[in-house]
Amino acid sequence: MLSCWLLPALAAMGGAAAFLLRLIQDRTGFETGTGLPIPGAPAAIALVVLLAVLCAAIGVLSLRLPKGDGSDPAFPFPAVMRWQLALPLTGCLLMALAGAADLIEGLGSPPLLSARSDAADLLGAGSIGLGGGIQVLCGILSLLTALGWLSACAVCARGDRPFRAEILLIAPAALVVRLVAIYRVCSVDPVLADYAAGLVALTLLVLGSWSLSAFAFRAGDLRRYAFYTGCAVVFCLCSLADAPRYLSSSLIFAGCSLVLLGFLLLALQTVPDRSAP
Repeated sequence: MLSCWLLPALAAMGGAAAFLLRLIQDRTGFETGTGLPIPGAPAAIALVVLLAVLCAAIGVLSLRLPKGDGSDPAFPFPAVMRWQLALPLTGCLLMALAGAADLIEGLGSPPLLSARSDAADLLGAGSIGLGGGIQVLCGILSLLTALGWLSACAVCARGDRPFRAEILLIAPAALVVRLVAIYRVCSVDPVLADYAAGLVALTLLVLGSWSLSAFAFRAGDLRRYAFYTGCAVVFCLCSLADAPRYLSSSLIFAGCSLVLLGFLLLALQTVPDRSAP
């Protein structure tokens, strides 16, 4: 089915376009002195339109997938070729690095990235914004998420291994903790444009990882998973343009996107091609 492979491609290319527009907005859409958004900035308007169009297109393509009536693929998704696990394995590595970065910074180390000091950087706030204890907790949960997804990759590579479905629930739980902690920091910023894309990205990652875990319980919905994953990839790539103050935020956006997109590709290859004679 052409639409099966068109959706991931659209999400990746659309996310790249959103990344470029967000870069332009960060440089031209805010006042230099106050950091307030410039009303009617072309890049800001274009970005909102692009994100809306991409989400609508991903929604249409996801509806062309088989309806969740018991015919959805069951986990583990078979990886016929080892290279098909390249995306989720790379994502696991990035998640592990994100966890290590949170632990290092949460235990009192200076930030691993030097960046701006404006309110937009609070999306990646570490020991200053989140609090050292919360950041250490986020780091531990990110490492556990990486291990859980790594074991899922191993099961997809060798389907004869036993797998505990509960392991996939670590990811949405970890992302919820990070989302709540970061929202508490960002909510004091009156400029919504500074952090809205990042919070939406984290929310979509929670929904996408939750939808992925449902397949392990034989309750997966391919349409829902494809929609959440496609939109998450778009918003995560867009948020990468913000260059957060702390390294873990960028690594989580990139790592989770690769994992969800990689497992989506594995799931899509199990969908029968209805156009075949």
